[in-house]
Amino acid sequence: MANENQQEDLGLGARVIEENRSRFLNPDGSFNVYRKGMFDRGAFSPYHAMLNLSWKRFFFYVIIIYLFVNAVFSLLYLAAGPAAFSGFAALTAWGRFRELFFYSIQIITTLGSNALTPATLLSKTIFAFEAMSGMLGFAVAAGLMFARLSNPAVNIIFSRRAVIAPYGNITGFMFRIVNGRSNELVEVEATITVAKTESDGKRSFHQLPLERSKVLVFPLNWTIVHPITKESPLYGMSAGDLEMGRVEFLASITAIDQDLSKKVYARHSYIYSEISVGAKFINILESNNEGSVVIDPARIHEIEEVKLPLIAPPDKKRS
Repeated sequence: MANENQQEDLGLGARVIEENRSRFLNPDGSFNVYRKGMFDRGAFSPYHAMLNLSWKRFFFYVIIIYLFVNAVFSLLYLAAGPAAFSGFAALTAWGRFRELFFYSIQIITTLGSNALTPATLLSKTIFAFEAMSGMLGFAVAAGLMFARLSNPAVNIIFSRRAVIAPYGNITGFMFRIVNGRSNELVEVEATITVAKTESDGKRSFHQLPLERSKVLVFPLNWTIVHPITKESPLYGMSAGDLEMGRVEFLASITAIDQDLSKKVYARHSYIYSEISVGAKFINILESNNEGSVVIDPARIHEIEEVKLPLIAPPDKKRS
């Protein structure tokens, strides 16, 4: 059993499993494990950080860096003195900085339409470094843009709650997912691992068999079901048992983006307080006038109460 549990854990290690008192996965799918010294040399990757930013924050940082670099070169030009540019001495310090700032923008973007011309060796040297910085900076920015656009973005929406609902003559643990983007996902696979605290206080992991672990196409929603049979580690557990065992269901989804032919991944977890026992998902499939199936992704979270079939708890072995 120890070897089996070791093979079914998430790779977090035995110490993390035993000492963790919170959920293993955050609601956004990231692991609830933190590393010290993330900004130490060699640990922090600006490239990966920029790739993982939202588009709004990405453009915000690009604009801030753009303004900062131009301000730095403007100050360098200003420090070169009033004689650094011809016909420049008559302006005030603020006027010179303003003109130099827009001059820097034209140089760094290789437009060069300003009438200002460097007149000293120092200003010409700063000009040369800025031109080189502009070419390198825009090459890096173009590379980041291409990497972000070519990186398949996944937006698989998980239902806010999982349910334990009737499944045939028994019950099943279920949650629902839907593709939140217009791209096509194929060969979608799902795995569920349950983590629970045993009677001896130790945490154990069990990979749950699913009614269907893979679908070839994913045009609508998919309700992922684990049948709670007598062999299931959930058999006979009530809502109170789920809380007492600090049960957490770790869901992992892999798929292939049909447009880019690349694998995409999504993770989510449900802790005991996010599981509704005695509820089922409401049907969200509709039909339009042409007879086509219509789905409203906003209703993926809707559930309703339902009576569970009476199932006897597992026989307790006498010691």
